[in-house]
Amino acid sequence: MSHSRDDLRACQELTLRDEEVGVRHCIHYYYLPLFLDFCRAHRLEPAQVRVLDSGCGNGLSVECLAEAGFSAYGIDNWPVRYDQWRQRPRLPRTGLCAADATRLPFADARFDIVLNSGLLEHIGVREQWEPVYRVDPLPDQAEHRRRFLKECLRVLRRPGVLFIDHPNGAFPIDFWHDEHRALPRFHWPTEKFLPTFKEVAGLARVVDPTCRVEALSPAGRFTFRRTARRWYGRLLAAPVEIWFNLLRYFPFSLLARSPLNPYLVLRITRGN
Repeated sequence: MSHSRDDLRACQELTLRDEEVGVRHCIHYYYLPLFLDFCRAHRLEPAQVRVLDSGCGNGLSVECLAEAGFSAYGIDNWPVRYDQWRQRPRLPRTGLCAADATRLPFADARFDIVLNSGLLEHIGVREQWEPVYRVDPLPDQAEHRRRFLKECLRVLRRPGVLFIDHPNGAFPIDFWHDEHRALPRFHWPTEKFLPTFKEVAGLARVVDPTCRVEALSPAGRFTFRRTARRWYGRLLAAPVEIWFNLLRYFPFSLLARSPLNPYLVLRITRGN
């Protein structure tokens, strides 16, 4: 189905507004509590903790973390982001720069926490959005993703923690890459676009065999703002939110890494 230029522009503007709301919600109600848990576990004040958001998008995550007291930095390499960054306030102990997530411009062991939200699935693939969405893996996809994880761990201190989140490639429905669609996007795991728990855990352990990879419940991660505009979103949002909350608790928490969870949030730590 074709769309007029005005329709596409309106959709893009709506997507950017959704991103602003979604990022603020994600940081304040999901990641900030996890980061504060890290501070308490290591007897640190937020001001002593340096955070990198690799793939920071519009830069709002950096702003939110700085307001919470962290030293926060972000990188992204989509040119649209540069104009967005110029419109954000310049806060102390923050920084935004254009960089490739597989070649981070930082020294070793620079950060206590590294965050990658909705980025890994876009590494090692070629995507086409119009006239219909299509994605093809690059021949050396695994090497691109391994290099990405290696860079994340290289800039991470010990003790430190890496958070990665993305749609679950083992779940048959993709609710997050369905712009202009009346229906969600169905896919096969053999598509090799959306990563699985097994893939990420395997790559992390290739980089560092001491890595411990945990799947967390995504409860609280989403506003369901965009989903609620679609009929299937209005139908499924409440049951999905209930399911995400169940994944917080044993024995349901054991399923957070499984094909029954549509969205993976992974916490990666390394042994000393």
